[in-house]
Order: sequence, then structure tokens, then C-alpha cells
Amino acid sequence: MSNRTEILTEYQKVNEQLTELKATEARQVEPCHHETITIEPKYGRQMQELSAKCDYLNMILEAMAASED
Repeated sequence: MSNRTEILTEYQKVNEQLTELKATEARQVEPCHHETITIEPKYGRQMQELSAKCDYLNMILEAMAASED
């Protein structure tokens, strides 16, 4: 990942994967009408890893933008 375009492309790809996992997780939650339920994230670890990668790539993009000023 040497240039801004490659990093931005990677960021978008990872962000899309994260969005898909979140949507999949949300679809699997079944409504419950008078009971308390505990939701155990099925994709929690994967979402955390993708979120951390998005944060990292975003930090690089911000640093590149700041260095251009």
C-alpha cells in the first residue's frame, strides 16, 4: 500500500466487509416480545478486526492529507 489510491481502495473494501457483517448480524437477531434476551455477536471478533483495520487505514489517509498541506 504505497499510494493514496491503493489505501483508499483497501479502506473502502474493508469498510464494505464490515457493513456486510453488521447487516448479517442484525438480520439474525430475532425479536422477542416479553422476554429478556442476551445477544451474543456471532461475528464480533471479525467486526472488531475489520473496524480496527478501517481505523488504521483512515489514520494513514488523514496523515497523508495532512502532509499535503
